Amino acid sequence: MTGKPYTLGGAAPDAARLRVLLVPHAGAGSSSALAFRRHVPETWAVAAVRLPGRESRIREPVPGLPGLVAEVTAVARALPGSGPLLVVGVCSGAVIALEAVRELQVTDPALVGGFVAVSQWAPDQPPETTTGTGSGDEQDLREELRAYGALPGAIADDDLLRTYLPVIAADMRAVQDHRAGPEPTLACPLLVVAGEDDPLCGEDRLAGWSLYSGTTRQVLLPGGHMLLTEAPEPLAHCVAGNLDLFTGWEAGA
Repeated sequence: MTGKPYTLGGAAPDAARLRVLLVPHAGAGSSSALAFRRHVPETWAVAAVRLPGRESRIREPVPGLPGLVAEVTAVARALPGSGPLLVVGVCSGAVIALEAVRELQVTDPALVGGFVAVSQWAPDQPPETTTGTGSGDEQDLREELRAYGALPGAIADDDLLRTYLPVIAADMRAVQDHRAGPEPTLACPLLVVAGEDDPLCGEDRLAGWSLYSGTTRQVLLPGGHMLLTEAPEPLAHCVAGNLDLFTGWEAGA
């Protein structure tokens, strides 16, 4: 038996003024959205994708990029409620979410009203490093992840490494060789959010996101690479404060 592919919290979906679908960063489960959810407007319903290999789906193998995209598109279609849908992808989750939104605009053209890419360089560029993801060297991968705050100290020296790191590596492998061209252009506006001190997402590596949508806005927040976990309140307020980018939506909703 497989676990539920998403969690849902916040406003009742049928009454929500905005539905948010969050696709978390490499190795993360749906619980990574809990802090973010606490800081969004109470009129929002926030769903978080639970991909294979984590939480109640820990026994399921992590698929490649097409399988991860299929997971996200299936969740988007299954979400209850009929309010506008905003897809938020974080780090590697932004690459997965980009391709899911592109697929959905073909099969379900009225479903997604906006896309937010968080803490992820433009996917027309290669990653700056792929340490540990192909070689199986968990020590190298652990040191790399800890260098930019992606591996909590409590986990880094714990037995949880035996399950946590392989999932991170699998997620990273799924997206590291993917180069997304500008076509098909997103039919919805795109908000790009990154940390001012993110070593992986300098402004030169974020600039390419403008290729993917005719309406794009970039916002830099104080912080590093892990905005979702280290700065969930500023991130939530940033998304709420930029809803004017999306046609017909009120700022803050």
